[in-house]
Amino acid sequence: MCGIVGILGEQKNIVPQLLDTIKHRGPDAHAYIKLPELNSILGHVRLSIIDLDSRSNQPFTSSCGRYTLIFNGEIYNFSHLSSILKTKGYVFRTKSDTEVLLYWLIEFGVSRLIDLEGMFAFCLADREKQNLLIVRDHIGEKPLYYAKNINLSSFAFASEIKALLPIYWIDKSLDKEGIYDYLRFLYTAAPHTLYRGIKELSPGHYIQISPKNIANSPVQYYSLEENIKDSSHLSYEDTIKTFKSNFLKSISRRCYSDVPIGLYLSGGLDSNVILGTSKKFLSDRYTKTFTACYSGSELARIYDESALAAKSAEINGVLNTKVSFTGIGDFIEALEKIINLFDQPFGNSTALVAEKIAETASDFCKVCLVGDGGDELMVGYPRYKALPLHQRLQSLPSLYTSILARSTNLFPENSYLATRIRRIKQFSQSLDKSTPETIINLATYIDSNTLQKIESSYEHTYFFEKLLTIAEKYHDDPVLGAMIIDLQSFVPFNLMQSTDRTSMAHGLEIRSPFLSTQLIESTLGIPTKFKMSMSKNKPLLVDAFSEVIPRFVVKQRKKPFNPPISVYIRENTKILNDYLQGSDASLPHILPKKFLKNQLEDFQIGKRDNSTFLWGLATLECWLRR
Repeated sequence: MCGIVGILGEQKNIVPQLLDTIKHRGPDAHAYIKLPELNSILGHVRLSIIDLDSRSNQPFTSSCGRYTLIFNGEIYNFSHLSSILKTKGYVFRTKSDTEVLLYWLIEFGVSRLIDLEGMFAFCLADREKQNLLIVRDHIGEKPLYYAKNINLSSFAFASEIKALLPIYWIDKSLDKEGIYDYLRFLYTAAPHTLYRGIKELSPGHYIQISPKNIANSPVQYYSLEENIKDSSHLSYEDTIKTFKSNFLKSISRRCYSDVPIGLYLSGGLDSNVILGTSKKFLSDRYTKTFTACYSGSELARIYDESALAAKSAEINGVLNTKVSFTGIGDFIEALEKIINLFDQPFGNSTALVAEKIAETASDFCKVCLVGDGGDELMVGYPRYKALPLHQRLQSLPSLYTSILARSTNLFPENSYLATRIRRIKQFSQSLDKSTPETIINLATYIDSNTLQKIESSYEHTYFFEKLLTIAEKYHDDPVLGAMIIDLQSFVPFNLMQSTDRTSMAHGLEIRSPFLSTQLIESTLGIPTKFKMSMSKNKPLLVDAFSEVIPRFVVKQRKKPFNPPISVYIRENTKILNDYLQGSDASLPHILPKKFLKNQLEDFQIGKRDNSTFLWGLATLECWLRR
């Protein structure tokens, strides 16, 4: 895992300075290379994981001198790819995946990017053709941002936004479409960021540029939907065998490392399956497991799974470290930390907990496995189970659904049941909407009607329209549609953003076995009836790995990993009020004052538990003040 940055054209000479802004991503080595043929400078910071020798440092240049690669990530199937290349006469001077990736690109170009199994963002420079090839992985595990200025024939890219901010020719004004997406989802989605001149390269895309052609647009090389493997012809027993085989392959590949590996462990199914299946591949290289321990309030104790995780670790014979999380501390400092990590607002408060776990884990290991993607792939969210019911209730007369919506709206959201009550309200109020629109609304914080009230000129964003199109396409199987949407929205632009920034801030690589493309493609093709049960959580996962999951893990109700943000918001109500509505506040300049006032009052009187949305507004305010 590493960090990359590069500039073609104006200000290329500041690349060494820009490397300093992302040195946390690669504490083991840093270097840059000048490419006069391309009017470019490329830079790299390295976190050494595979082949720790300096011979694998980057920028990495081919033996012929024509190509140079800078690469952030891991190619998990590099051993298989290298065996193919050896049959074509390639000889390797290192044991790294970097060299294999370089020669794979030289041999096949963009035509076989789809064969790369891993998480990556990289740039390949070709001196002879005088172009740069910039690529992001299939699912979007690794970030890549870029900017261009046609008038100056200049282009820049980096692993994090902060490395682009010192470049004077980038337009850093507010991106309106990015704001709309953020208010709806509490994250921004490619290609937009909140900076008008900074774009995020979409997962499964590449862009080729040269000194003579800066204007090229990104090209899609991978489509998740086009690669789903239909397995409806298989029996349930054969489905379990296939799923188990694909999962174990993913685990084994993600256990390859020249440094010790740890695990983020909760009391849930996903991380416990990873723990139970990974031991045989890791042997003595398993250092520790790390678990968030919530305390400080009744709600925090309800969320806490540390006792279950410790028990599971003991059963499996591995050490467990509890990472205590009693609160967010100074409210403004917590907001500043989020902006420092993400360089723009980010509404998922789980990042605060993940960052603390990463800080602890990095003292013991350089790599950790996590269960990210398990809920999306294994139909773990309650809203998935609500979709078939929503479809059936669509036939009810509107009078009944409106009565239901009005009735549930009277329920207060001020107890430990607030999350459940909020879901019931959201569901009942969605019955007058189509199931495709409901798929999206159940995963958002404000809907189109509210955005229209905030901004009369509001129009659906590119991102929203894209998700709605997917949802409509899978109208007959809304659960599958919701899974595909989450894997192309929440996973890359929320979950993976948090995972990358919080871990790399401490020089820690995170690997997600559930996000193997082969596993995703095959699992999405499994009939929904095999993946979802109204009475059982994640039946396919449990049935496939019952021998490694402790029974007490199977029996317990699913708990959120999120910290009890409603407690922290209530503890800081006065500070938040002043921060969002005071004379120094920036939000009232872009959002109606009445909207802000109503959001705050609804929470304070217990009408709604919109604490996550308020936290998202607070991070937006913090970013605007900068």
